[in-house]
Amino acid sequence: MPSRYVLEVTVVSAQGLKNVNRRHGPTLPYAVVWVDPNNKRSTRVDDEGHTSPIWNHSLVIPLPLVPIEDATLSIHVVHAGSEEDTEPLIGWAWISLRDVLDEAGFGNTLKRSLQLMRPSGRPQGEVVVEVCMREPRYRAPDSCCGPPNGVPHLPPQPNPHYATPPLAFAVGAVVGALGGLLAWPLAFAISEGARRAFEPELCDSRFHGMQHGF
Repeated sequence: MPSRYVLEVTVVSAQGLKNVNRRHGPTLPYAVVWVDPNNKRSTRVDDEGHTSPIWNHSLVIPLPLVPIEDATLSIHVVHAGSEEDTEPLIGWAWISLRDVLDEAGFGNTLKRSLQLMRPSGRPQGEVVVEVCMREPRYRAPDSCCGPPNGVPHLPPQPNPHYATPPLAFAVGAVVGALGGLLAWPLAFAISEGARRAFEPELCDSRFHGMQHGF
């Protein structure tokens, strides 16, 4: 179960590293940090810095549910190559989280230059880190989910590029909502009557035609 706190670690840089890849070329260093070995984070690879890399890479590490005084932050600087005869571990360092709280306090950043140790136990090189213990930060809801404050939410307006539906379609839609077998015949009758009301000359000509037997 994770703790309610997280550790924000910025791996700034390193210097004086051993070139573990000297037989094949320059060192390609990156850093791996963790408090819980099952939850590790790593920086990008600096493919130009060689033995004096600069990362300035910030990582957020969830803390395990253990007493702070028993927890430590481990930092390993590793070569990214895959040469068979090259030992990838360049050096390692660690810092107690109790020291972070004692020196910086909760929510404040402690900057330290830590001595790196070679796998043989011999010191060589340093790594600069910034460490801050804090509560997780939560992202605010996106503003696109609603109108800005003070702006009323208006209903969608009709698109002026689309014509108004024909009268028969509009009447049929209203009557169709009522259901029943007479919906469409009734809609047609109403629309036909409306059409004749707007065509008086056509109505008169048909009426006179019926009188004269046409």
